[in-house]
Amino acid sequence: MMKTSLLKICLASTILLLGARVDTVRQIEMYSRDYVPFTKSTFLERLDTESTLKFTLDDELPVLDGATALFPIYGSFAEAVYPPECQIKDFVKFSKTDYAYKELISGENDIIFVAEPSKEQLEMAKEAGLEFNMYPIGYEAFVFIVNATNPVESLTLQQIKDIYSGKIKNWKKVGGKWQKIRPFQRAKNSGSQTAFVKMMGKDFDLIPPETHKELTLMDGIIDVVSDYENHANAIGYTFRYFLENMNKNPNVKMLKVNGIAPSVENIRNKTYPLTDNFYAITIKGRESENTKKLIAWICSKQGQELVEKVGYVSLGTDAIK
Repeated sequence: MMKTSLLKICLASTILLLGARVDTVRQIEMYSRDYVPFTKSTFLERLDTESTLKFTLDDELPVLDGATALFPIYGSFAEAVYPPECQIKDFVKFSKTDYAYKELISGENDIIFVAEPSKEQLEMAKEAGLEFNMYPIGYEAFVFIVNATNPVESLTLQQIKDIYSGKIKNWKKVGGKWQKIRPFQRAKNSGSQTAFVKMMGKDFDLIPPETHKELTLMDGIIDVVSDYENHANAIGYTFRYFLENMNKNPNVKMLKVNGIAPSVENIRNKTYPLTDNFYAITIKGRESENTKKLIAWICSKQGQELVEKVGYVSLGTDAIK
């Protein structure tokens, strides 16, 4: 009897994991087909003038990969610089943050476009005897989201930390209704989860995450906050660009943090407290000349023009000229 029950549990767990993997693949396929260069995509941005860097079919082309929210960025970079005759899907991949880091370490990619690495990703590189080169290429806001019906408009950083440490458990404590707070988290080593852990700081006792298979997906956390089993008491997090441009959802809203909204202007002047860089990352000592040229171009005036056109915030005076 016990063996039968254990077998059922194992089978159910396997089905759940396979289902999550299938959903992840479907999500990657859905977003990636919109951002493939040279497909007349309306989701990519173009320069007003010819790119000052142009690769040819005779060049060694860097293989690009990255986070879901950065597909529009590096897809636009590639369309500006790569030759249209190349087999673009061999050089522009859409694997998501965790897989992108793994494949960068294994040598399958040359440049990945991501948030900074997690502790585990840094350790993975160290164990392989490798070191990351991290090139800031723009700014983005890490945002907290709640159901649109939630009356709370702003939280302080300390209140957010208290919610995710279990010290604050009811929305009434932060100006909301008398409802239990359901604080959702993303999958370990995803870009937004790494940014979240960094924001929470060191020596922080994080409560165990609520489990839900869709949270392995970039848009899963938005879905559960918008209408998780008809509850409007959830809180989650994502990146501003992804929510505003790739997965608009009228049933969620971004919170102000310390009373400051995550607007482009507040990211630019760095008054929004959860503003950070996103990066082009390579392996130290493994950069080809064309990899170096592409990164220099990305940080130049034209590359930064595309960062702004896509909807992110450029480096401004911090950019390489």
